[in-house]
Amino acid sequence: MKNNALDRFLKDNDKIFKDRGLKHRGLPYLGRGVEKKEFSGYTKRVEEAFGLLGDGLGVLVNEKNKNKTSHYLIGGDPIEFPMFPLCKEYMEKCINRKDLYVYTSAKGDNETKGEIIEYFIREGIKSPRGLNIDNITFTMATTQAFDVIIKTIARPYDVVLMTGPTYGLFTFIPERNGVNTEILPLSQIDGWFINPKKLSKSIDNINKKLIEKYSSLKLSYQPRVVAFFNANPNNPIGSVMGNRQKELLRQIGRVCKEKGVFVIDDIIYRDLTFDRDNIALPMATMEELFDNVITITGLSKSYGLASIRAGVVLANENIIEAINNYTFHVMDSLPIIQQRALAGAFNASDKRYRCYNKYFSSIIEQYKYRLELLKALVNGVKSISNLSMKLRIERDIKKANLKNEEEVLKGIPKVDFVKGTMAQSGFFSLLDFTKLKGTKYGDRTITTEEEIFKYMYEQEKIKVLIGKSFAWSEKDKQLVVRVTFALESLELIQSLGAMNSCLRKLQEKN
Repeated sequence: MKNNALDRFLKDNDKIFKDRGLKHRGLPYLGRGVEKKEFSGYTKRVEEAFGLLGDGLGVLVNEKNKNKTSHYLIGGDPIEFPMFPLCKEYMEKCINRKDLYVYTSAKGDNETKGEIIEYFIREGIKSPRGLNIDNITFTMATTQAFDVIIKTIARPYDVVLMTGPTYGLFTFIPERNGVNTEILPLSQIDGWFINPKKLSKSIDNINKKLIEKYSSLKLSYQPRVVAFFNANPNNPIGSVMGNRQKELLRQIGRVCKEKGVFVIDDIIYRDLTFDRDNIALPMATMEELFDNVITITGLSKSYGLASIRAGVVLANENIIEAINNYTFHVMDSLPIIQQRALAGAFNASDKRYRCYNKYFSSIIEQYKYRLELLKALVNGVKSISNLSMKLRIERDIKKANLKNEEEVLKGIPKVDFVKGTMAQSGFFSLLDFTKLKGTKYGDRTITTEEEIFKYMYEQEKIKVLIGKSFAWSEKDKQLVVRVTFALESLELIQSLGAMNSCLRKLQEKN
């Protein structure tokens, strides 16, 4: 007997199951844009870039690479490190509670909120009315937080403005909610920081275009730029706006406030700032900006607990109430284990700060070393000025027993870091392959990032993120990829060693 209900469901969702062009990506269906149409602008480019990932790489497997190990330089996982000790302590105590049979509130546990509010106060965040438990709520990590915030503050056809480059998967979230995503390109001229004047002009220009585009729809409101997504530290550049950039941060916040644009301040990488004297500064530490800033953070990148999916939102109490209302509608209560894990990481006790300093002094040193190792693998060991660091890197490379060790020690010809983007936080680096433009392999010529990606995968199964996938603002003028240095040292050496080998072969043929 024919299942009409299932047939109707499959037809209504054909983009997910058959006509989606994503079935080989190893990714779920990325969704649709405004009015359920294709994604637009930069978001369309990001979607195209993700088409290279996942199982779709199967078409690039050949006799040369089918038995080779994949080199996964594409990942977003942080360094392998034990969870933050107080998170473990707080979660263990939670598991032993006798009231776990009771549903928690959609607003979150008041005791937990109180502990985290005290942390924010100690970190210098100020509200004109004083911070209290009504200023925070919890989500399943910052990804859900961003989605819920868009649902809460935006209307159809509104715009969320992001920097380019940005975290590519976030570009889809506004458009899946019927909101447009626009990009503010960062540039080397501005030190890869946000230029407040360019931000102001971009908001004005977008608003003008929205009036022209949607005035004929006779809506009850005028679509406009409703939010600016500010990742501090930036993902993927790793640039940091701390106390030394406080005035710049204030100017950015003032532009948005004057234009009636919320700032969504994503500080998820804050605790991985390498310079501990200039840790990323939350915009909400500036009291006059507090009501216009929605701060999001969590445990995924810094505290060894990405799989817990725990996030926190700090904002004006009315925004928090609207988010709580949404939570009540979709799940009616919040899981307590995530809340207690957050309280372990973010509380105001002296014990927490002692534990924090010990934990992060160790983890930051590991990140710094792996970044230096990556520098040596790209630019050659001779580029490392610190003698003890240079000797340590040489020893680690020799331990890898690479066949092309001599070449690896010299670095990769015609490949460099994108000028001015050396990471100050996090674990990503941007590599510039532009000098390889025009080189040929087989019957193909490298003119795009996609061709670089395909060549490296066909040769050595190397996976990277191309510039299009994170809204690289230079489009096809530069050939840019993002790599992670959060890998174990041996894995990083083997992966860059494979890249060195295949790119030298490419250059020898030209």
